[in-house]
Amino acid sequence: HARPPLESFGISMLGPALMKFGNEALKQEHLPRIARGEIRWAQGYSEPNAGSDLASLQARATDNGDHYLLNGSKIWTSYGDKGDWMFCIVRTDFEARKHEGISFVLFDMATPGVSTRPIRLISGNSPFTETFFDKVRVEKNQVVGEVNRGWTVAKYLLTHEREMIGGSGSLSAGSESL
Repeated sequence: HARPPLESFGISMLGPALMKFGNEALKQEHLPRIARGEIRWAQGYSEPNAGSDLASLQARATDNGDHYLLNGSKIWTSYGDKGDWMFCIVRTDFEARKHEGISFVLFDMATPGVSTRPIRLISGNSPFTETFFDKVRVEKNQVVGEVNRGWTVAKYLLTHEREMIGGSGSLSAGSESL
């Protein structure tokens, strides 16, 4: 009757990225809650009309002084309707080349302006959503790594995602802890 091991995007993907790229304040804020399983994380990478080309993203985070205003959308958001927080790549420099000008940000999914719509698979269920951002306030202290250098963080996180997927044969299907 033992509980299954804690499985989450926080542990398998975001945690390692925070440990490598996060400043001390971000580590202190998020790593203990990840380790205790207090936060369910959603992943905001893919966008409509971008296919598998993550760097062609159009979600824009506009500098608004002490915070950014995020506008745009993501698609195939893993656990977008169940996530408490999202880790997300967004464009912060609109003139930069495709793989530059991207920042890696964290924000609470309960922030005004965030909405999700489930993507129903043929089975009728799905762990994926479309996620929409309408003037979502993202605090500047929630940028992981350097502003406009988020592609490096995103690529690093993807290596951990691939390791998690590679070991998914041992995970129970439909895990609610993600």
